[in-house]
Amino acid sequence: MESLYFLLPLFFVLLILMPINFKIKTTLNADKKMIYLSIFLWKFKLVLFKIFLNDKKVILTTKKKKKEIEISLSVKQIYFVEQLSNNLKSKTQIHKISFYGKIGLSDAFNTALYCALAISIIETILCYFKNRKPTCSMQNMIMPSYNKKILLFTLYTSVSITLFDLFYSILISLFSLRSKKYAKHVRKSKIS
Repeated sequence: MESLYFLLPLFFVLLILMPINFKIKTTLNADKKMIYLSIFLWKFKLVLFKIFLNDKKVILTTKKKKKEIEISLSVKQIYFVEQLSNNLKSKTQIHKISFYGKIGLSDAFNTALYCALAISIIETILCYFKNRKPTCSMQNMIMPSYNKKILLFTLYTSVSITLFDLFYSILISLFSLRSKKYAKHVRKSKIS
């Protein structure tokens, strides 16, 4: 009988090449200045963050601890994030985008106007994504709340990427920090 240890490398190769589906739920509550971010992997909740926005600080809370983070990024970090996002744009597959909103201004006329404005803006953004990713399904629903003040937006996305593409994009972005393009980018940012 052949050894079953040959199945272990096959499992890792399949894991690296098989796309992994993430579901991301982001909720913005403007009244409380709070963002909820939760990431699901195969119906299991991986991360749940509550992000409170203050003047120049971001307070990040999880179930276990609360951490304050000041918003300040170096040029190197910004360049890394730009390169990583550029590398990941073509490698990620967006399967579904659903946008839900609830707008209420306690005045029926203004609520109806702002709901119509929000629907047209969201539809424009979703059409832009549909042109970029034609296989993506989109859904938009804005609900008016005529008798109370509320501003709540929720965005559901279903995204898949292979681990190989993710690691490759991170490595390319790290190597780009040592390139001549990065030196030119630093010089341009110092001039500005």
